[in-house]
Amino acid sequence: MAITSTSTTNFSVLVQDLVQAKAEQELRGRLVHVLPDQYVPGRFVKGTNQIRFARYADLGSNVTALSEGVAPTAQALTISSDAFTATQYGQTLQITDLAQLDSPHDLIAVASERLARQAAESMDRVVRDVLAAGTNVAYAPNINASTGAQTANTARGTITATARLTGEVVKKAVARLKAANVPSFPDGTYRAIIHPYHEYDLISDTTANGWLEANKYSDNTPLLTGEIGKFAGVRFLVSSNAKVFTGASGGANDANVYSAHFMGPDSYTVGDSQTLQAYFTAPGGDHSDPLAQVAIAGWKMRFGAKLLDLAGAKYLRVETGATLGA
Repeated sequence: MAITSTSTTNFSVLVQDLVQAKAEQELRGRLVHVLPDQYVPGRFVKGTNQIRFARYADLGSNVTALSEGVAPTAQALTISSDAFTATQYGQTLQITDLAQLDSPHDLIAVASERLARQAAESMDRVVRDVLAAGTNVAYAPNINASTGAQTANTARGTITATARLTGEVVKKAVARLKAANVPSFPDGTYRAIIHPYHEYDLISDTTANGWLEANKYSDNTPLLTGEIGKFAGVRFLVSSNAKVFTGASGGANDANVYSAHFMGPDSYTVGDSQTLQAYFTAPGGDHSDPLAQVAIAGWKMRFGAKLLDLAGAKYLRVETGATLGA
């Protein structure tokens, strides 16, 4: 069992006469996959572990002329449903009384903050992987560096680093969303979650006239978490946690493939049947610690997400390579 004690690697380095009072700041990716207004909040039916959404399909147009005096054949509603279940996640971290006593830092406070971040990042990654498994996908074309000629990709396995996220690729994604009647968000735009390497290629595209950085919005538009700006009717949210397909799951010759998730509102649902909860057991708080030697902190949740595409996808995942990608 893993446990933090005075013998833990690098613990002795902290216990010195002179030590920096403030611990180093961790490098963290933005968590953009669970922004509150970006998904449909799901509510589980009490007594079950399932969220279910009903769908009543549109009837479609009818251009058959009526016969005089003859009633048309009656139709029935087409009813279907979209459902998903949640999975339980959790983690604990243990700290001995001597570690807490000898450390120049409050290890309980540090552990609590790190566990909170772990829980939030775990939630973000669960949603990210659900979005990355969607079947409504387009592939950026490979581009010949010498001639500029494009070669279409029809699968992830042929993508190379030259298949970049360009202004043209973005405009085609928007056209596909509009052609599929995907509504925009209330501000009239779509949203896209992209990787920092996507950002580099997009803002470096000299043919992509019209890029507008977020800090130049003239109407004081409130910024979204991780937002860098908008282009072609899309607001872009950048995160290093954006999905990257690597190795055998990637592109040609195991090239990294980067997922850009374009979406309208209500394209996916997120819900929990067991709300995220933090736990702390003080030293001596359970029978396995009779001498009060160990403090235990942790978190637990039962959580899930699902793309709502039964009535038609309200998203488009665009897979690309990247200039800076391996």
